[in-house]
Amino acid sequence: MKNIFSFFKRWNKKAQSNNPNMQMLLRSVSMTEEDEISCDDVFNLLDQFAEMIKRGEDASQLMPLVHKHLNMCPDCREEYESLAQMMDI
Repeated sequence: MKNIFSFFKRWNKKAQSNNPNMQMLLRSVSMTEEDEISCDDVFNLLDQFAEMIKRGEDASQLMPLVHKHLNMCPDCREEYESLAQMMDI
């Protein structure tokens, strides 16, 4: 599995596509790692993640998989941003 990810990382650097959707897909695939969590898992942890940030804790260090997922997934990031706005973060 790791070889596939390495291939896409190298291939993404060489790809010369003008298609922005293809570039986004290649970027997402190249950022994929073996240790990841699903959108459902992230959704279940969003309130804890937001509370940590509100308390001034380093949520990215305490919940690195959630942090990474939020950086990669626009849908989950939108959910987090809505929650953060409601919590005045």
